[in-house]
Amino acid sequence: MNKSILQLFLFLAFIPLAILVGYGVIVFAPIFCCFKAINSYRFNNLKEMYFWIALGFVSFILALTMLGVV
Repeated sequence: MNKSILQLFLFLAFIPLAILVGYGVIVFAPIFCCFKAINSYRFNNLKEMYFWIALGFVSFILALTMLGVV
């Protein structure tokens, strides 16, 4: 098989994998932010806690929008 055709098929095979990883990051980002906010609260760092809550809220809305819920 021609090397360029093989490279084209390999590139096309990685597109669904990249989409799957991208959606995984978008879905797990609010969970990660939640744990970071809990950890900040434990160490009584309220400024950082509010930052992680805000970032988690934005990533949650982004995840809902990307998944087609909103």
